[in-house]
Amino acid sequence: MPTNPPTAPRRRSILAAALAAPPLAMLAPSLAHAEGTSARQSFTPGEPWLDTDGKVIQAHGGQVVLSADAEGTLYYWFGEDRSNGYAATPGVHVYSSRDLYTWTDEGLALRTLTTADQIDTDPYFTALYGDYSEAQKSAVVRDLLTVPEAGSGIPAAILERPKVLHNAAKGTWVMWVHADGPSETSTAQYAKANAGVAVSDSPTGPYRWIDSYRLHHAPEGEPNWQPDNPGMARDMTVFLDDDGTAYIIYSSEENYSLFISRLDEDFTDLATPPDRAVKGVDFIRPYIGAHREAPALFKREGTYYLITSGATGWNPNPAQYATATEILGDWTDHGNPVTGDGASDTFRSQSTNVIPVDPERGTFVYMGDRWTPSDLKNAPYVWLPLRFGEGTQMSLVWADSWRWEDQPLQPAYTVDVALPSAVGLGEVNKLPRSGTLRLSDGTTEKRKITWEAQLDRPGMVEAVGTLSGPEGLTVRREVLVVPRHMVYLVNAGGAETSDYLALRKHAQGPALKNSVADQPYGADPATGAVWGYQGRSKPAGSETDSLDRSLRYATNHDDLTYRFANLPSGSFTVHVGYYDPWPWANRAARVTLNGTVVEEEQLFTGVPEAVAYSGIIPGSSGEIILTLHPTRSPDIQVSWVAVVAE
Repeated sequence: MPTNPPTAPRRRSILAAALAAPPLAMLAPSLAHAEGTSARQSFTPGEPWLDTDGKVIQAHGGQVVLSADAEGTLYYWFGEDRSNGYAATPGVHVYSSRDLYTWTDEGLALRTLTTADQIDTDPYFTALYGDYSEAQKSAVVRDLLTVPEAGSGIPAAILERPKVLHNAAKGTWVMWVHADGPSETSTAQYAKANAGVAVSDSPTGPYRWIDSYRLHHAPEGEPNWQPDNPGMARDMTVFLDDDGTAYIIYSSEENYSLFISRLDEDFTDLATPPDRAVKGVDFIRPYIGAHREAPALFKREGTYYLITSGATGWNPNPAQYATATEILGDWTDHGNPVTGDGASDTFRSQSTNVIPVDPERGTFVYMGDRWTPSDLKNAPYVWLPLRFGEGTQMSLVWADSWRWEDQPLQPAYTVDVALPSAVGLGEVNKLPRSGTLRLSDGTTEKRKITWEAQLDRPGMVEAVGTLSGPEGLTVRREVLVVPRHMVYLVNAGGAETSDYLALRKHAQGPALKNSVADQPYGADPATGAVWGYQGRSKPAGSETDSLDRSLRYATNHDDLTYRFANLPSGSFTVHVGYYDPWPWANRAARVTLNGTVVEEEQLFTGVPEAVAYSGIIPGSSGEIILTLHPTRSPDIQVSWVAVVAE
């Protein structure tokens, strides 16, 4: 029930008002897809995407910028032209659209050079750079000559991740690009690591190249501080805030850290030079030493969201997202926005941009690339809907075919719900059946909650509840699942993480037979029970404070064995946690319990997995022996083990 006093006028719920309002497509017919104007009427992620001329769209690593004219909203899609494959890019391509489905080729917004003398002989380039000094022309050639000089053996310039800002105050369009290639001191392909900038009076160009240079660097003494190679800039994006301030977001420090830097009023340079920049005022590092790239930043209901990818070359990997209430303030990482199938490789895509199609209704579109290095010209695009839950919760969901106009209303809200400190395996009925919904306008309502959760493993498990009402709002909570009659609980990383300690605290039934998180095979220092690992191995991930993400990995291609003795008669379930912080390793193991194969090939991915092996009878000596044997070339590992009496 509403919490407003009876004497107060009844306020119309923000949800009711929004649901009653017609969607944006109905209010602005120019945005809606007109029947018969094109064969494409929806997004089909990963499928070939052609422009209105029937040609493959060349806008890789790109961005969609919203504009407007007398007819309504107009979208511009900028991206890398990979029609020549990896090398010799013709430049940055741009397309226009009224509905986001049908795209018209507007040509090359930024053209590159195929020979150095073009800057003085080609009318296109002389019109742009005729008044440049020789030093300025040299910089243009250095950054835009994408065809290597014959016989030189030196790689040519590289242009990646083009992003564009409209500077309404100056009447200009500004393009930032990851400008790489050989440097003055190295002929390596990615030695330059500069941020390049170009400007135009028109969104479609031509863009006139200004220069490329290094950006901000970490303060002296901070982690990843690089005094010999400061200010690197590789994968990047840009962001224009509500107050007109522009920012550039980029991977730096050999891609190990991510920066957000404030731009000047022209959007063509840093607001403060690197030697005078102050952390927290002029720039911030939301990720330090985390090896994140492919940033995509957007704002929703006063909160900044940053989606990034791991740095694994052409291979896709799990995405992560972080949020902040101040763009140059503290950022909080929330992990992978994808769950289930597709979580380990972000639906085989890598982030590049998020389109704020209809922020008032919470409609945002994720743009990703499905890189195909053997055929970059035809590498497909993956556009998917972003789903927002309570607070800063966000998820990326798969859809074979979908339309942005059909997306549900997604208001900003929180839910007050009191969870039990712990539940047993499968005890969904112990979760609360109602909670208080709080909307951004201050409205509160009591709502029933229907939970969907697989509480089938020890540790912290996500439970998803759907609130009653027509909006389909959800609430997600981490629930501590503590199996009854747990006999052993091992954190193979050896660390007493917070979830490990919580499990120990709430363990019911017989006391745990192990008093420490992990140990070599032998007598427990407190209980005397005999248990532990065998085989050459090392711990990792203790800094993660996560039972799922800490681990013990074998070395020298050894088996990794855990033995648990002093068990009473009866049958047991052995729960095992598998996770790989290095998922590109393509790791797999054969799993045996007391010599019986229970898993012929267990794969290790970047998404934690828990597997339960039930009906295990201890051997004649009262012992259960778990052995992981590598079935591929990489060594194998395990995150945690729990032995539970049935």
